[in-house]
Amino acid sequence: MRLEISSTLLRRSADRFTGHDAVADTALVHRLTSITPEVGLELPTDRIENPDELVAHAADAEVRIGAVLPDVSARSGRPFPLCHPDPDLSARALQALHRAAQVALDVRARRLVLRLHDTAPYPGQTEARRRLHQLADVLTGLRRQLPAELAVVVDYAQADPHPVRRARPDWHTALTLATAAGPGTKVLLDPAPLLDEDPELSITTLRAGDRLAGVLMGRLVAIDRPFALFLAMIDAAEGGVLVRGRRCPVPFVVSLPPGQAPGIEAALRAVGAVQEAAAKAMLLDRSAWRAAQASGDAEAATDVLLTAYETDATPLLTAVRAALGVPADAIASYRELCRDTHRAVERQRSLLRAALRQGDLEAEARTAGSVGRVGPGPGAGRVVAAGRWALRGVS
Repeated sequence: MRLEISSTLLRRSADRFTGHDAVADTALVHRLTSITPEVGLELPTDRIENPDELVAHAADAEVRIGAVLPDVSARSGRPFPLCHPDPDLSARALQALHRAAQVALDVRARRLVLRLHDTAPYPGQTEARRRLHQLADVLTGLRRQLPAELAVVVDYAQADPHPVRRARPDWHTALTLATAAGPGTKVLLDPAPLLDEDPELSITTLRAGDRLAGVLMGRLVAIDRPFALFLAMIDAAEGGVLVRGRRCPVPFVVSLPPGQAPGIEAALRAVGAVQEAAAKAMLLDRSAWRAAQASGDAEAATDVLLTAYETDATPLLTAVRAALGVPADAIASYRELCRDTHRAVERQRSLLRAALRQGDLEAEARTAGSVGRVGPGPGAGRVVAAGRWALRGVS
């Protein structure tokens, strides 16, 4: 499995949390689980003062920046700033988005995720169409200015409860926006609202068009929704995202569940819940399940699902974790070994490695100068993304 840890799952104090803290916390979770090699950063909450130093820290910690999420959401009851009817407000929002894209390039992120969660009242068909067209124009312009290796990801959701706005699912609207923006623009799928619909169809459709960027595990990792998480893993397996013996083609993005406190233990608990649900999905007797589905026997198909869900996956999980070289109980190991010291230790290790690298570079420069050659400068051998891919129109 491959999981990306959102910084919302780790951040206890927003005013003091930095990108280095997110990297250190994710590195610790990865050492205890071996399946969380990526971290998602939110801007501007996760402060990033020196992108090059953050990239070096992530490399030293054997993790990387998976996603950068700029704050492009709207205030409650208001339209998105990016498609606001006030041109000054929309222009400022677009500049902020471009600055976030530059940060994503600087930290060598894989994805720039735009969380478009609409809470505004339904404005009428004409205004809704105008907003979607303006969002599509923004995404198209942004996609043209970014390198192909940085994916632009749309996470679209409508919080308005009125049924007139539920004519089509959110992932379909996100797919429409991504298709309008062109290749390299994908969709982050949240299966939670789809449990009464057909999540397998959405995963299959997005994968067929190479538009699936990841599967969001936020509301589904809540303590009171283990069966919903299990069903989501079944759909992921049927959609080709979770396949026995193969590396997951896209990450499962684990964010903070509603009503839970963030922290390392919350992250370990969420990762454990996802891993347990995946193990139970692997234990499903698919031959019997498909036979019951083919014969139209809903009760038999449900019994097969419940048998897999009620199976104790502990032996399988213990064997997998032993093969990965990680403890069977990650939370107990964390409490015993490094509950209060891991950030300071990880930061000191990163600073020490940076100092050693700088000393080696200076020694090489002195040696080259002593023999009359023009040696490499301190920045040689590094490709700074901002220099290669400067965005047009960014102030």
